[in-house]
Amino acid sequence: MKDKTCTTWPPGDGPAFDIAWTLFCTLHDAPSPERAEQLVRWLGVDPGHICALDDVLTLWALTGAALMKPALEEAAHEERRLQ
Repeated sequence: MKDKTCTTWPPGDGPAFDIAWTLFCTLHDAPSPERAEQLVRWLGVDPGHICALDDVLTLWALTGAALMKPALEEAAHEERRLQ
């Protein structure tokens, strides 16, 4: 069961998601202790921020998987063709 502190519906909707997305992408693209600390401080302000970051990370992972699937299928096809 989802934590009761996660109240944004649909997931990914709202200003907390936008801030979480920005903080995560900034940290991902140019990691630094200062950016990590900024994210950690923001997460500590409101339990809903953790939910927003969870939504961001879920979207990030699903998007990566969706982008990888065609490449993996093509590689498997090429491997079968070469055998």
